Amino acid sequence: MTSYEAIFRRRSIRKYKNDEISPAMLEKIEKFGEDAIGIRPDIQVKWKIFRKEENQLKGLFRVDAPYYVALYSEICEDYRKNAGCLMEQLSLYLFTKGIGSCYQGGAKLKKDQEKDLELVMIMAFGYPAEPLERDREAFKRMELNRFVKVHGNFGKVQRKLLEAARVAPSAMNLQPWRFVVTDGKIHMFVKKPGKIGYQMQQDFNLFDAGIALAHMLVTAEEQWFDLEYQKLDSILEKDFPNNMYVGSLLILNESEKI
Repeated sequence: MTSYEAIFRRRSIRKYKNDEISPAMLEKIEKFGEDAIGIRPDIQVKWKIFRKEENQLKGLFRVDAPYYVALYSEICEDYRKNAGCLMEQLSLYLFTKGIGSCYQGGAKLKKDQEKDLELVMIMAFGYPAEPLERDREAFKRMELNRFVKVHGNFGKVQRKLLEAARVAPSAMNLQPWRFVVTDGKIHMFVKKPGKIGYQMQQDFNLFDAGIALAHMLVTAEEQWFDLEYQKLDSILEKDFPNNMYVGSLLILNESEKI
């Protein structure tokens, strides 16, 4: 199974067996994380894999799993989106190896010390004690017409990319992303949170945007679409009362792909 196929079959796993993952497999998982490429390869990140008895978690909505992986990042522009993009690629990779995972958005480590880096997200993982996958029809997600506006060509490339983004997981399944399609470009936005808990929800929204971007980039690689992620000054200069601009995917050589 490929990571692209995993996009449409993966589900969050909240019940795990206590079976050990082999050292060789753990080494492969660690290497995959280190080799993964996000939207900002220049951002410094660090992965840490640990067993539950090695480090205690605190916070809400924790899942009891035999293994956890923590992702740290330097704090800079786009770092949460980049972290979401990286960790979702790892989650899809785990699925292809028969390993389940679940984001721990409300969890923190009691012992958390990484100089100059912020703990962005923790993910539980291990061999599942419940079904690992689901049918494509089982995804509870909005239809494309609920979060996509089209102002130009909407062909097979755009549909495949956005369908992959549509099924992406998000905190509380809020699906905060919104897209505007123009000729050769897909512009991504996230909804601005309400006043209560604004910063926390905004952080989650940006991380979730990275998850959706990961689905689109994995799809592009599988389908041989040529994409380039950019933040366009012409959009950055505008003020959107209800949404925040995330970035744009430029579809290169589009006419050859449709």
